[in-house]
Amino acid sequence: MMAVNICELRYVSSDSVRSLIKNLNCYADLDNKIKNMSKIKILDVFFLLTYLLSITHYINCDELIKIFQQGQTELDDYTGYQDVSIIHFNVPDNLASVTFKFTAKELKLSGLGSCTPRDVSIYLKLGSIPLVHPDGASVNTKLLNNRRKYYEVNFTSGGDQYDVKITTPTPGDWFAIAFRSWTDPNSEKITQQGLGTICSTILDADLLVEKIKLSMIMDINNKYNINLNNSLNTALLKFLIDDNYHDIINISITSSCGDNCKISINIIADDVIKSTQLNSTNITLSFKPYIQYFHHLTFELLSGNSTVLSIFLPKNINNNNNNIILNDIPLVRKSLPDLFLFDYEYIPGNSTEQIPINITADKLTIMNFKIGPINDIGGTLSIGIKLVNKTDDIIVIGCISLGYITNITAGGGCKRNDVITTSDIWANSTKPITIHIPYPDPGIWHLTIRAFKLIKENNKLSINNNNCTCIDKCQIIGCDDCECFKKTTTKIETNIGSSPCIEGGCNKNGHCHHHPNSGGFIITSCHCTGGYRGFDCTDNTYVLTSSTVKIHLLMLTMSNLAFIGSIYIAYKREYYSESIVYTAVMFFSIFYHACEAGEDIINICITKISVLQFCDFYNALLSIWVTLIAMTSFGQKLTCFLQIFGAIVLAFCAEIDRTALWVFLLPTLSGCILIGFAWGMRCHRQRNFKYPALRYRSVYLSTGLGIVFVGLICYAFLQTRKNYHVLHSFWHICTAIGIMLLLPKKKYMK
Repeated sequence: MMAVNICELRYVSSDSVRSLIKNLNCYADLDNKIKNMSKIKILDVFFLLTYLLSITHYINCDELIKIFQQGQTELDDYTGYQDVSIIHFNVPDNLASVTFKFTAKELKLSGLGSCTPRDVSIYLKLGSIPLVHPDGASVNTKLLNNRRKYYEVNFTSGGDQYDVKITTPTPGDWFAIAFRSWTDPNSEKITQQGLGTICSTILDADLLVEKIKLSMIMDINNKYNINLNNSLNTALLKFLIDDNYHDIINISITSSCGDNCKISINIIADDVIKSTQLNSTNITLSFKPYIQYFHHLTFELLSGNSTVLSIFLPKNINNNNNNIILNDIPLVRKSLPDLFLFDYEYIPGNSTEQIPINITADKLTIMNFKIGPINDIGGTLSIGIKLVNKTDDIIVIGCISLGYITNITAGGGCKRNDVITTSDIWANSTKPITIHIPYPDPGIWHLTIRAFKLIKENNKLSINNNNCTCIDKCQIIGCDDCECFKKTTTKIETNIGSSPCIEGGCNKNGHCHHHPNSGGFIITSCHCTGGYRGFDCTDNTYVLTSSTVKIHLLMLTMSNLAFIGSIYIAYKREYYSESIVYTAVMFFSIFYHACEAGEDIINICITKISVLQFCDFYNALLSIWVTLIAMTSFGQKLTCFLQIFGAIVLAFCAEIDRTALWVFLLPTLSGCILIGFAWGMRCHRQRNFKYPALRYRSVYLSTGLGIVFVGLICYAFLQTRKNYHVLHSFWHICTAIGIMLLLPKKKYMK
């Protein structure tokens, strides 16, 4: 057996190798071929040399090599899939291990103090976007359970490095979704923008690989010997399974060191099929192959000095007469002019539209369809089955699998390798029974179908008899056999296709959106409304009842009626301009909260909510300003000048950023400075500190400032989503009462 001592070696593609193996008849006996080189045509010599470079080689590089780095990925708080950041890795072939390294840190943007590390969640999966529910939200839509596993990492953004190491990884596309970990929205604080430190969570990701030391392509009809030792402790064998074989494969492996060695063995196709350890002299691995896939058989010497492994696959594996008789239904892919929108239909011969499919009793009906990488994985794959003719005693069982064909047992169960599970689809009506696969994994999917007739006795379904209790059991857990099932024929229609979100919608509780992400990837997800959450917007844990929403809305709107007292006091004390401003504050605050607080149950919007928000914030700022100017007790001309000047400046500031802290501090601090100047000048003229009047200073000023301060503390620091309607209403009342107390009687300012 030849070996090429090359560290970096390029491989021919799998399709080229497949063709090469067929053209060269695998060149199983290389020594004999080389001895008879003169008899081989020049073209065969070229193929032989190419084959020698790909069939077997040693790789002497066993250190970790960084092959990918992505930095400065900004993470958001998780409320749904619209908030996730996607990182795409491409894992090459022939690897002993791969290590995904993640580092999260806080980047200070503004404010005082330092950033506190926050919790970060990362989910990693082969082939497609992992579907997770970090908020614990339920999903009412029926989803496929048998999906590829994903890896989960939870850590903090303190700058420490966290690794995910995978031995003998499956090559191809890997995707990680990252976000700041979910927290209960009811306990989330609502703080004034500008208070505290504003930080951004940044994630860095690296991909490091360790190459396997020995790699070869197997002729599956030959026996192979591999020497493993401390310096050459990893090996990889590849073999191809064509589309004619569907049965279980048995691989016999013998170790020369027996109990003195421990060897890790993995079988990988498009996913990890089998993983075990060899602690004895021999072992037989049984597995269901992936059709038209190269299979990777990997070995790693975990303990012991050296061993010789003998690997043997059965003769003529791809021509085995298996016991599964298939009725292969060809499907046609029909793409539509939108992202993630395509169908697979049965359109035989010269037909232009999909026609029903005949299910026979003697064959297992199978439909194959392909999900492409990258471009097909951002939507939701939906698979539906319905009967053409209405009947009460026929059920159709559907089993869905990726890469390999699933058999259907006599009890209506899905036989996946050595495990029998419940069926994925149980159809018994003319209404489609549909199962959904969000962010489907790329590859060849198989839908196997079989029809069963429920045996009748005395014109009654056997399900009602004591002897047929297995039907309910088999529908829940899956059975190998059930005496109440009899294979039969029927006609069905299928609906196999991809669409954004769940068949293009979100159960009327949200809107489906396309989200461009880092790296140019686009995925679809639901934006839920009205407090609903979850992938399909059906979880109502945080949905408020109609009466609760109305109570919240009434509290937030009616609390503004406290400004009637401010308007009356201002008018009575001849502060007419101030009275108009307080009226505007009350009016726009009422209708702003009436528009935004209804949770899509009740909304009273007299205009766009953005307009109402501007008017609410602007008039609140203006009310602060005119109240402080009134407290200065300047003359009429200077007061009018300052009011108009402030109105212009505050309109400009509110348009720039109406929620920022500095916008509120600008009129407050400026007004306080003017009050200090005006009162200081009066005290200087009087040569005492008895201005303004004692009653105003001791009663109205101190009480008013105290009430406003209490309301401000609640508004700025204590509000959460759960108590927002209470504390914000309390803030309205405190502000209105504070104005009534702080707006001075003119006799106190003489």
